[in-house]
Amino acid sequence: MTFAAGDKPTAAQIEDIRGLRVYKTVVETIISSSTLQNDDELFLSVAASTTYRFLARLVYTSGTTPDIKFGFTYPTGTTATYTLLGIASGGATLSAFHQNETSVSALEGGTGQACLMTGTWTTSTTAGVIQLQWAQNTLTASNTQVLAGSFLELVKFS
Repeated sequence: MTFAAGDKPTAAQIEDIRGLRVYKTVVETIISSSTLQNDDELFLSVAASTTYRFLARLVYTSGTTPDIKFGFTYPTGTTATYTLLGIASGGATLSAFHQNETSVSALEGGTGQACLMTGTWTTSTTAGVIQLQWAQNTLTASNTQVLAGSFLELVKFS
C-alpha cells in the first residue's frame, strides 16, 4: 500500500497495515469434555476474498492423560495452510506439523505448554469469523486450560 504526500489514510487502510490481533486476557478452563468448543476470546472477523498471514501462540495446561486438541471454525469456502510447532500427543520432542483448515491437532499435556502456528488463511466470497476451538483430546475429569497470554494475529497480504 502506498500513500502520496498529504494523503490521509482511512481507518480501513490503517487496519490493513496494522493487522487484526486478539490477546487472551483470562484463563479459560474445561473439565471432562473432548468436544471442540469455541474459545471465548481468540477469534477475529475477516473480510471476503482476502489472504491473511497468520500467527498464533497458544499457551495451555492439561494433564498428560487428556492432553489437548485444537481446531478452528471459519467462513464457508475459506482455506488455510500453516505449520504448527508443538509436542504431539504422546510425544516427547518438539515437532512441526503441516496443517490445513480442517486439521485438528492433538498436543501433549503438561503444565505451561505452548505451541506456535504460522501460515496463511484465504477467505472466499464469504466474510465471517476465524475462531480457535479446543478440547481435551481424551475425555478426563481434570482441568484443561488455555491461558492468558495466548494470541491470534492476521495481517492482510497487499
